[in-house]
Amino acid sequence: MSQQQSIYRKITHLTSSFDKLLKLQEKCPAVAVKLESIVAQLGRLEDAPWKALQHEQWAKLFDHLGPIKEKAKGLYERITADGYTSEEGDIVAVSKLADDLRDILLEYWMAQQQAIHDQNCRLIVTADLLVLNNCRRAKGAEYCHDDRRRCLKGTRDTVLSEIELWTKDFDKSPVFWLNGLAGTGKSTIAQTIAERLFAGDLLGASFFCSRDFEDRSNLRFILPTLAFQLAHKYPDFRSHFVSLLQMNPDVIDESPYSQMQKLIAEPLRITGVSTVIVIDALDECKDHEPSSAILSVLGRFVEQIPRVKFFITGRPEPRIETGFRLPLLVDSTEVFVLHNVHASLIDSDIRLFLKHELSELSQRRQLEGWPSDEHIDILCRRAGGLFVYAVATVKFLDSKAHLPRGRLGDILKLPGSTAFEGKTKFDQKKTTLNSLYMSILQAALDDEDPDTDSKARTIIGIIVLLVNPLPPTAIAELIGLDFEEIILILTLVQSLLVMSEDSSQPVKPFHKSFPDFITDSSRCTNSRFYISPEHLHCEIVTNCLRVMNDGLEQNLLSLPEYALNSEVKDLQSRIDKRVSRALQYACRSWHNHLTASRRDFTDVTTYLRTLLEENFLAWLEVLSVLGDLGGAVVGLDQLMSWLEEVSQDGSLLDTARDCFNFVTKFFEPINVSATHIYHSALELCPTSSIVRGLYYKRCRGDTCLPRVVVGAPDSWDQAVSFYNKDQYFSCIWSPCGRFIAAQTPITVEIRDQLTAELLTTLQPPEIGRELTGPLAYSPDGRSLACASDTSILIWDIQTGGVAGEICGGFKTVSMVWSLDGTTVGLIQDGGVVHRHDFTSDTTSSPGRFSDREALRLVAHEKSFQILVAPLFPHDSDSATVEVFEFGHTFTTVCSFHLWFDVDIAEANKDRRPMEVSYSPATLRFAFSFCGELRIFDDRNSCYMVESSSNSDLSPLLSPDGSLLAAVKDRGETLIWKYASGNWIQWKNIRSRDLHQITQFSPSKLSILCMHGATVRALRLDDIPSTPKISRLQRIGLSRSGSYIATAYESEATVTIIDLNSRAPPQLIDTCVKIEGLALTGNILLVLGSGKVVGWLLKEGGVVDKVFSDRKAGHGDSVWAISLPHLKVVPTFTVEGCVGIIALGTRFIYDTNTGDTLQPDQAPESRGYFWHSLGRTLCGRQYLALHDLSQCNARPEGGWQTTKDTVRDGWVKDPEGKHRLWLPVEWRASWDHRDWRRDIVTQFSIIAGGPVVVKF
Repeated sequence: MSQQQSIYRKITHLTSSFDKLLKLQEKCPAVAVKLESIVAQLGRLEDAPWKALQHEQWAKLFDHLGPIKEKAKGLYERITADGYTSEEGDIVAVSKLADDLRDILLEYWMAQQQAIHDQNCRLIVTADLLVLNNCRRAKGAEYCHDDRRRCLKGTRDTVLSEIELWTKDFDKSPVFWLNGLAGTGKSTIAQTIAERLFAGDLLGASFFCSRDFEDRSNLRFILPTLAFQLAHKYPDFRSHFVSLLQMNPDVIDESPYSQMQKLIAEPLRITGVSTVIVIDALDECKDHEPSSAILSVLGRFVEQIPRVKFFITGRPEPRIETGFRLPLLVDSTEVFVLHNVHASLIDSDIRLFLKHELSELSQRRQLEGWPSDEHIDILCRRAGGLFVYAVATVKFLDSKAHLPRGRLGDILKLPGSTAFEGKTKFDQKKTTLNSLYMSILQAALDDEDPDTDSKARTIIGIIVLLVNPLPPTAIAELIGLDFEEIILILTLVQSLLVMSEDSSQPVKPFHKSFPDFITDSSRCTNSRFYISPEHLHCEIVTNCLRVMNDGLEQNLLSLPEYALNSEVKDLQSRIDKRVSRALQYACRSWHNHLTASRRDFTDVTTYLRTLLEENFLAWLEVLSVLGDLGGAVVGLDQLMSWLEEVSQDGSLLDTARDCFNFVTKFFEPINVSATHIYHSALELCPTSSIVRGLYYKRCRGDTCLPRVVVGAPDSWDQAVSFYNKDQYFSCIWSPCGRFIAAQTPITVEIRDQLTAELLTTLQPPEIGRELTGPLAYSPDGRSLACASDTSILIWDIQTGGVAGEICGGFKTVSMVWSLDGTTVGLIQDGGVVHRHDFTSDTTSSPGRFSDREALRLVAHEKSFQILVAPLFPHDSDSATVEVFEFGHTFTTVCSFHLWFDVDIAEANKDRRPMEVSYSPATLRFAFSFCGELRIFDDRNSCYMVESSSNSDLSPLLSPDGSLLAAVKDRGETLIWKYASGNWIQWKNIRSRDLHQITQFSPSKLSILCMHGATVRALRLDDIPSTPKISRLQRIGLSRSGSYIATAYESEATVTIIDLNSRAPPQLIDTCVKIEGLALTGNILLVLGSGKVVGWLLKEGGVVDKVFSDRKAGHGDSVWAISLPHLKVVPTFTVEGCVGIIALGTRFIYDTNTGDTLQPDQAPESRGYFWHSLGRTLCGRQYLALHDLSQCNARPEGGWQTTKDTVRDGWVKDPEGKHRLWLPVEWRASWDHRDWRRDIVTQFSIIAGGPVVVKF
């Protein structure tokens, strides 16, 4: 008989034996489940192809199967013998035999599956692997990391059997929630289930949440990590997933709803995969919403993937319980409550665990007769149903430096059950753990040495309070102690920690109950061990700042100039080599500890000052390469709050605020390139900036980096953030004021107003659905409504999914959520008013108004108020405005009688409608009509705020009626403040791209403005009003790049700047209303009032006489040519000749004599320029006409812009290096650029003046 035949025969016999035992034990469900699993696994062995099995593992397996086979045979023969009486002992024997065989088979199949998994990973093509490896995920979250323990053989049979039955029956509920209090063994059960699923080829992916790790407690990492694992296991899934990432890499950063839909549900539905996904400790995922975001999105998609099951564990915290009670999930979930399992079953499992673990310890330490059954009984009672107590006890007794007998004696001396009288069950369990932890600490630190106690508190405190765990080497660097001393103290308390012999692995508390105990003075009552979080956080932040100030330096990673982070191929190796784990932690997390300290220590402020004044830019470098620049924004924001509330250090606060402005203004380039902190951000920093003053000379010096020669801003502008998109239709603040929702025709973007970072994108449920706006946030900020072409969509902000829909097919022009969040008020195009009640899901229509009336809808208490004003007043000098409150009907609230100082009949001919705004809190009403802006209050008093018949004013009152903003005309925004009974002008902000003010922020410190492709949040606090300026109308740059000439709207003065000598600007009064100008060589040409006026420029800004036409009214230093219908000034001269295009005609003039050398016909167009063809006329070159697009669209010398500079803002050199990042306000005017060699000039939208950059 061959070896293969022999093996199959043994399997067949073993299968037969267990199949017979299964039939005999059907009356014992738990044993039957085990036996069914065994029979199924043996069947897999029979079906397994010989070549697919590793011979070494196969042989090892059958070394163990022989004894099992004989035991099974003997049990079967004894149970089926004549006169047999069923005995409980035989059932136990069968169960134990099944456990033994299952563990043997589990190890075998796990090894086999791991080999198959590794082989599949090796077969992944390189291109796919690159895409997968770039997928953001939480490393180490899988079940096979961190040395997690499985359930001891023979324990937790009831719950494990029930879960196993659920995993194999796809007709059962798709979701299983293992619900249990802290310490009841949820994670151990999850680990066991994950291993068994993996061995059975059913585990698709797993995520073990942990509050010890920042990424494993971030809900945004859960779904991408699961998708990453699924892609490695299932080739069809991988194909779909990789294609998705290639088409849309940003899908990883989208909302949980989009992540669940695109990364999990759609690929699983398309591929038809049958699998189980495990998520452990969901309660440890940071999520401050009323219900878990993961559970919310799971409920929306679980029915779409019926062949996929989700096994989830978590404490019964309110948000977890609420999540599982959601209507979409409650009927799809099976729940098992661990802490409701009968106490005798739990005690039996704990007893078995203690007996097994302590027996092994006794054998290792040669302790005969230890422990006794009485000892086990006492420990079991002390555990009180908490497995964590049993585990901590075993770890405490298993100390190599102490005798187990003595340590057991210490535990037995602890108070017994009488200590629990009068306490609740939960309090009793906490008291049990308190006593155990206290005993462990006293035994570990028994010398009562103050110095040792202090170091132990610091080390233990570091471990329990760190945002992310660190290895001993990093802990030693962070707190400034010797590594050997760290290891010594860690060894003393190792029974309370998870440690590895590898000192590069992080140290963590062995269970979450230990940090809860040692940081609670009511539980840890011994001052030797109690850790004051506030005090220790201050110590940690001091150490973090010290490590940063000692270890940071400019270009720490020696990055090449102009490189984007993604272009540095060995970036990770540079980080590993130059940025220690302690320095990484300090850079990322110092601010978390500062906020938690809430105390002002001299050392802290000293270190903070050093960080900001000497190492700020180097800190940003590290965060940029680590991909965590957002941490700088959060950190500086927290620092400013801490300085205001705790330290009150004014100068340091000013520096922190300037640093904050620096990061938020230049977040975009710094986020992708650490080197552009110096190449772009520092160069574009305002000249008055504290950051520029501290770092510019030191960090840029005389380097050949791009420089702003003219036009550098002198102060931070009011804009907190800029957004750029094809077109925005509406935008609003979130109720908390931290986020902005901006609506495009097909999506709604949710952005952080501090950084402009896109946080999530909300999409309609169907492709092709058009969003028409407006937007409306619910009062709690958890929902957002937006009108589409067919209905009102309501998104859940937490998950990004559509949570509801108001149908009706009407076009909405105004929408407001009631203050209690139960209803939405709508105004339809045509004046129809609707009210939708969410509690009854009904829509009513109280009435309608004329489409010739201006309507403003606002929320008021539990109902709405609507202001009704005539859109076009009747032919009289007055009008009436009414305010109605409406629920199911309309009720008059108040009315305002308006009068006008303009001719109504003439105004109505121009069809200039009335603009209105209303504040229900103060019953104040503002209106604008034909340049008049007035405010009425509840006493019907009238305040004339502004009167300007040349401008249409669009008013906006703040919700409390204390501020009024109005866009006067393009580029000017006026803001008034109500104080002491009067309205006073507070701000005058000028910017060319402010056309519409949509909303005041909830704090009234910012306003939200929108113009086409730009949305801006303008900060009003602590920033002076922009001085009144004229808009730059004309700009010219000489061919050599030596001179720049500028002229402003409605002015006659030209400013000449010599870029070489940097002499003071020269002002030339042209005596004409300037319509155009050009610098041709060293000749300045100005067009205006039907004339061309010219000057000859010399070095240093000297203006020389060229030609004088005294009849034209100019002085001796200019020449002028009078031409009818002059249209365009040329851009080139040749040997003293100037080409000029008049209406349909081109002329060539000699600048010395003024003679006409060549008249000819020319197209009537601005889009042309003169170009030399080398032909000669009268001894001079002939100038012909060519298309302007051939000249000015591309700079000389190979300089280039990116495909769309207006979008990504990068200017590249001939080698393709990213030389300079352009702010959004510069990009908006990029079409006005003009290159001369390596100098570029363009309009500046905000400042209104020219910008000249030398590369």
